[in-house]
Amino acid sequence: MQIRSGSRWLLASTTALLCACAVGPDYREPPRDPAVPETWHARLPHGGERAAMTQWWRQFDDPLLAELVETAETRHPTIDAALGAVREARAAVTTSRAGLLPGVRANGTMTRSSGAGDTGGSDGAPFTLFNGSLDASWELDLFGGTRRNLEASEARLQAAQADWHEARVTLAAEVADAYVQRRYCERLVALYRDTLASRRETERLTALKLKSGFVAPADEAQARAGRYDSENQLIAQEGVCQQNLNRLAQLTALPAAQLDARLARAPAADGTAAAYGDPIPVPLHPAVPDVPAALLSQRPDVMSAERSLAAASAGIGVAVASRLPSLSLGGSIGINHLAHSGDEVHSWSWSPQISLPIFEGGAGRARVETARARYDQALAQYRSKVLVAVQEVEDALTRVDASVRRADAARQAETNYSVLLASQENRYRLGATSLLDLEETRRLALASRETLAAVEAEISQSWIALYKAAGGGWRDDANTSPTDSRGPSDAAPTPAGAGA
Repeated sequence: MQIRSGSRWLLASTTALLCACAVGPDYREPPRDPAVPETWHARLPHGGERAAMTQWWRQFDDPLLAELVETAETRHPTIDAALGAVREARAAVTTSRAGLLPGVRANGTMTRSSGAGDTGGSDGAPFTLFNGSLDASWELDLFGGTRRNLEASEARLQAAQADWHEARVTLAAEVADAYVQRRYCERLVALYRDTLASRRETERLTALKLKSGFVAPADEAQARAGRYDSENQLIAQEGVCQQNLNRLAQLTALPAAQLDARLARAPAADGTAAAYGDPIPVPLHPAVPDVPAALLSQRPDVMSAERSLAAASAGIGVAVASRLPSLSLGGSIGINHLAHSGDEVHSWSWSPQISLPIFEGGAGRARVETARARYDQALAQYRSKVLVAVQEVEDALTRVDASVRRADAARQAETNYSVLLASQENRYRLGATSLLDLEETRRLALASRETLAAVEAEISQSWIALYKAAGGGWRDDANTSPTDSRGPSDAAPTPAGAGA
């Protein structure tokens, strides 16, 4: 009866120890930083609506842009690297969870030997000895150190998943930005080709006027110089377009020749090649990000920083538990079989072991202090991420608003300068104005067209920057990640701090 009571007491004590609270601080989400405002300071862009930003690149209504973004997500190595980090973090969770369970190991040996004695026989004939054992060990998680380690591993997995989403958001923004730059470059190439054709015509008319004695030789030299200047400008811009193509090829992991063919416009109805330069894509129904506090749930990099903070908090518990006693249970069951005689020997053992740190020279306190210092660093990094996120969205909102308001003035200027240039070209043909006046008007018209193209490109690029700064709608995409062949197999976590 006494033995049974002791066994029950030991079992109850072990159960109570296993259910004890883990040492170290219980993690709590950090409160909202007072520096994060309630509303945006920058003026919201006209026409923007607060809506979901899932697959925001489709708002540009450009099938090729959407195709390139999706191609990049399936081919670019940065996504593979981020996905590899998720797999590594998931394996670490499995390893940490295994620490809570007993370990069992099977061992077996066969020995072939000979010699005199009771075992082998007096004649020294060879014999075979088989040994087999089953060993088990279990370190009880008395103070929750292993549970804290599992908690940290799970937080790191969630951070890795957020980093995977951040890689996707960043890559989509870079592809879209490179695509806009390419279309903007094509617009300039088309503009410089028109200017070159116009100056060639001016050079031809000037040469005819010189033969008729209506202009001086200097006018012909000026017209020829203008034509060479336009050729130089066109060649330089075509080189820029090739660099844009190379960047887009690197982001999409597509061959440059194949990508160039996809970028080229469809041939005209008469079978000739179409004009160079598709329109610069602009979002048709732009979405404006929610209030600043929502960035805590919209930006994957903020989510990653918050999960890293949770892992650092759990690390304090791991360090504290390392200074406390540990209890391990071990056992073994074995069998020895002598093939020569058929004899078998069975054995078993049970061995509890307790370990108590007595003197470590301050190493235990140093581990705890190191863990607390890492937590403080992670907290500072998290707060910094939040402040940077707010600034980036404020800057992007300002860019969008400024570019949208500039667009109308730029269009009006381009329209009026184009009318003026057409008038001056007609007057030059009739001899009613000088070549100097014509070239000055052409310079003003060209500058206005370049400005209009730049403003249109800036509108698109500022919207892209805004979507990236606001997280790119990754939380809506996260719901589909478990079925994505390249996505994490676990559902992406809901960021801590959502709705703060």
